[in-house]
Amino acid sequence: MSRWSPLRVGLLVLAAAALLTAFLAFVKKGGMGKRDSRTAVAWFKDATGLAPRSRVQVAGIPVGEVESIQLVGTRAQVTLRIRDDVALREDAVLSKRSESLLGDYLLELYPGSDEAEPLAPGGEITRVVDQQGMDAVFGSLQEITSDIREVTRTLREVLGSEGGAGALQRLLDNLVRVSESLDRTLRQSSRRLEAILYNVEQASRSVRALGEEQREPVREVVANVNAITRDVRDVLASVKEGLGTGDGELRDTVTALREALDSLGRSLGHVEKVTAGLEEGKGVAGTLLRDERAAQKLNETIEDVSAFTSRLTQLRAEVSVRSEYLFEQGAGKNYLQFRLFPRADKHYLLELVDDPRGTTETVFVQANPPSAGDPATQVQRVTRDSLKVSAQFAKRYYFATLRMGITESTGGVGMDLHFFDDALSLRMDAFDFALEFNRSPRLRAALRVQALNHLFATAGVDDALNAPVREVSTGRLILGRDFFVGAGVYFTDEDLQAILSLSPIRP
Repeated sequence: MSRWSPLRVGLLVLAAAALLTAFLAFVKKGGMGKRDSRTAVAWFKDATGLAPRSRVQVAGIPVGEVESIQLVGTRAQVTLRIRDDVALREDAVLSKRSESLLGDYLLELYPGSDEAEPLAPGGEITRVVDQQGMDAVFGSLQEITSDIREVTRTLREVLGSEGGAGALQRLLDNLVRVSESLDRTLRQSSRRLEAILYNVEQASRSVRALGEEQREPVREVVANVNAITRDVRDVLASVKEGLGTGDGELRDTVTALREALDSLGRSLGHVEKVTAGLEEGKGVAGTLLRDERAAQKLNETIEDVSAFTSRLTQLRAEVSVRSEYLFEQGAGKNYLQFRLFPRADKHYLLELVDDPRGTTETVFVQANPPSAGDPATQVQRVTRDSLKVSAQFAKRYYFATLRMGITESTGGVGMDLHFFDDALSLRMDAFDFALEFNRSPRLRAALRVQALNHLFATAGVDDALNAPVREVSTGRLILGRDFFVGAGVYFTDEDLQAILSLSPIRP
C-alpha cells in the first residue's frame, strides 16, 4: 500500500490542476457560447465602470454580457453578446446604470418594439443613454452642501442676535394664539357649518332636479319674463314720447301704461300660480318635481321605449318570391316569403304558399233515409284549394340554421345547411305530423343554388316518405312523393328602398 500512495497523490494533483485550468479558461472566456448567442455593437462617450463580462439585463434578468471594449477615436466601442432568445429590434435602447456606490456599472437593455425591424447579428444599437459617473454626482453633492452651509450661516446671523431671537419668539406666540383661536372657532361653529353644508347640498339637489325634470316650465317662465321685459320697455318708450308731446298723447300713453301694467299683473299672477302648483306637487310637472319614484319610473319608461325603437330601426327585411314545378302534380307551387333579421344570426320567417295539392279534409255525410245497401252515415274525403301559411323562428349556428314553428298551416321543424358563403344551401322540412291520411310525416328536402345576384334556383323532393295517392274524380295528387324544380328572386330592404326611390309616387 505504501508503494501506491505516491502514485495516487500524483494523479489527484493532476486532476485538480486540469479542473482548475478548465475553470480558469471558462471564466476568462465568459459564460455564453457562440452557438446560443449573437453580438451587437454600441458606442459610449464614457465607458467608466464597464469591463468584459459586465452584465447586460432586461427587466432585471441577465440576458448577456460585455464581450470586449475598445477605444476608437474619442469614443468607446463596446461589443455585447446577447442570447438568441432575446428579439433585438432596430429601435432597441441601451443605458448604463450604476450597480453600487463602488463604481460598478451594468447595462440595461430595452429590446425594442414589435413594429420595428429585427436587428441583424453584429448590428449597431444606435440608441445609447450615457449617464454621468459618480464623480459628477459627488460634484453635485458638494455644490448642494455649499448652498446648505450658506443658508445655515445666514440663519445663524439673523437668529443669533437678541432682536432676531425676540422676533422669532413673538412670531411663534402669534402662531400659537392664531391656532388656538381658529380651533375654538371651528369647534363652536361645527354645527352651523354642517347645517350650512346640508342646506347647500339640498339646494343644489333641488336646482339640479328642477333643471333636469322641469326644463319646459322653466323655458315658459323665461319666455314670459322676456315678454314682460319687452312690454315694460315699450311702455317706457311710450311714456317718454307722451311726456314730450301734448295732453292727448299723454292720456293715450297713460292708458297704454295701465293696460301694460294690468297685463304685467296677470302674467305675474300666472307665474305665481304655476310656481305654487309646482311646490304643492300639482299636475304632472309638480308630481315629477316632488315624487322621485315617479320621475324614476318616467325615466325607465323613456329608456324602454328608446330601446324598443332602436331594435325596430335595426331590423333588416328580406322579401323573396319563388315558383316550383311539381312533376307528379303537373302544376306549379308558388311562395311569397318575408324574413325579418333583428340580428345576423336570428330571423323571423313568414311565408304564404299556394299549393296545388290544396287541403284535404274528412267530411261525414248522413243520408235520411239512406239508399238501399248504403250506411246512414258516409265518410268522404274532400280536397279544397286554400292558401297555406308558414310562420317560423330561426336561429343560426355557424353553417347550420334551425327553424321551428308553423309549416304550411301545420306544426313543423326545419334545418338549413349553408356552404360556400351561402351560395349553396340544403333546406330540410318535416311537418304534418297528424298522420290523418299519410303514413309518415311530410318530409321535404330542397337544394338552393345562388346563381346570380338576387336570383336563385331550387330542386328537390316533397313528401319523400309517402307513396303517391291521387284523387279518384280529378286525378289530382293529394299526397305522396313528388319531385320539383324551381327558381326565385329576392330583395333586401336596401333594394326595396332603391326601387321605391325611382317610383313617381312620393310619401
